[in-house]
Amino acid sequence: MNGNRGGLGGVTVIALLAVAVGVYIGADYYHLPARERVHHSQHQVLRSSGSVGLACGIAGTALFLVNLSYLLRKRLLSLQFLGTLRAWMGMHVVSGILGALLVLFHSSFLPRSALGILALSGLGIVIVTGLVGRYIYALVPRAKDGHEMDAPELRAHLLKLREELAAAGIPAEQLLGRKELRALKKRLKGRPEARLFPLAKAFARDRRRLARLNELRGLLGSWRFFHRWLAIVMLVLAAFHIGVALRFGEILT
Repeated sequence: MNGNRGGLGGVTVIALLAVAVGVYIGADYYHLPARERVHHSQHQVLRSSGSVGLACGIAGTALFLVNLSYLLRKRLLSLQFLGTLRAWMGMHVVSGILGALLVLFHSSFLPRSALGILALSGLGIVIVTGLVGRYIYALVPRAKDGHEMDAPELRAHLLKLREELAAAGIPAEQLLGRKELRALKKRLKGRPEARLFPLAKAFARDRRRLARLNELRGLLGSWRFFHRWLAIVMLVLAAFHIGVALRFGEILT
């Protein structure tokens, strides 16, 4: 797996375009109330047990299994040839969002069974908390391979940045906030040293993060605990939903 963000971004754009096309094609059907859908020409295709609806449900479930592989990579597998944690996190986010969209298509945007409604509600909560967690995840300082830095590692990283900036005549200790960064960017404009501005910006950012590193890591740890248990509950509900559908023929018919 490559850590290429462009690759994940391209897949996301293509998938979202496909979703938009699907919504456009089935718009007439999806806007109808449940009791009127049975008379629509696309009902046998777009309903949950129809050819398209069922395929979306299976594909969404497969994507959630792919989504869970991030936990295996993070906890059990440390082989670098498998790709960086940063790349796997990108895959985790993308597969979760696309899986949720496919499940919405599977439900034809109108879940009716109690288990289906509960599973879809749980999925919505997991997705929202996942997006919040992704924001928190981005605040914690990380190395290039994606692992979280501890305080000594972050201090060593800041020392290296300070030395690079000092060699170019940029006083890193004066980079306290956005005002100082804007002034530095203006001063370096058009000069060869301007290429070091991203380093100066990273130094100011990571120095602020060092001051509240324990707070950030504690917040991330708490979020992980709740997010994982919410995901487990959602998966249990989804498994029951699939089991009931198979048992009573909602999928097989």
